[in-house]
Amino acid sequence: MPLTRRQLLLTGTAAAALAACGGGSSEPKAKTDGLLLYAAFRPEAPVGQPARFPLALAAADGSLDLDRPPATIDVALRSPDGTTTELGTVKRHARGIPRGYYPVHATLPAAGAWTFVVTAGAQQLTTKVTAQPAGALASVPGPGDVLPRIPTPTVDNHRGVRPICTRDPQCPFHAVSLDAAIGKGGPIVFLVSTPAYCQTAICGPVLDLVVARRSQFEAAGATVIHAEVYVDDKAQQTTDAVNALGLTYEPALFLAAPDGTVNERLDYTFDATELSEALSRLLP
Repeated sequence: MPLTRRQLLLTGTAAAALAACGGGSSEPKAKTDGLLLYAAFRPEAPVGQPARFPLALAAADGSLDLDRPPATIDVALRSPDGTTTELGTVKRHARGIPRGYYPVHATLPAAGAWTFVVTAGAQQLTTKVTAQPAGALASVPGPGDVLPRIPTPTVDNHRGVRPICTRDPQCPFHAVSLDAAIGKGGPIVFLVSTPAYCQTAICGPVLDLVVARRSQFEAAGATVIHAEVYVDDKAQQTTDAVNALGLTYEPALFLAAPDGTVNERLDYTFDATELSEALSRLLP
């Protein structure tokens, strides 16, 4: 079940959740010489499927506003049996957003507890993720899956959601409902985020990144849709879109083909660089 705002606030602090309002692994996993490592992803991942694991570094007090954050980190992956594989060097991403992160990509080939071993300067930090069969995890549409034909709120039909956009000013991506966009003929860019109620203030910045590319989307014939997380300003009840997608976190960006087949998904946080790279793989 999607989390209520109350549950989201309990599951992630502003520093710990990094870029999500909840649902991530919010507890600091290691502390060495004043640095903390935070995992901005769900603590479980499907076995055998490529996955993205955003990591962040914070100061000892939990603040992500480091004076001199490392430009890169070195990441290794330790299997449940103790075997370690080097994943390589990961660059820090922070273009156009207030808090930087390091997007790690990995596939967990077997069930069990896996450990990311991060070297940041002279410090070594760790965080864990549990690999489980895909069927045992909450199902959120990912690459190869088809987006559900969800009627999302539009300017002409709020569908009981007020406001339909908590960005100020309202974003321009509420003209077409998702169910109408699927099969319409162009790529689909679908963002679930809540600028006004995102605890870590990242939902607004990532929506701004999408707004800044409006002319690119128009030139490519893409349909862009933004959906809010809550049905009203009490921020207690989640929307039909959140429920249908199985989301327990936000933001989530779905990049899909005209028929609704998901090409790529960016969870929890992304910057202008990752967004541009993903769009280059989607748009003609």
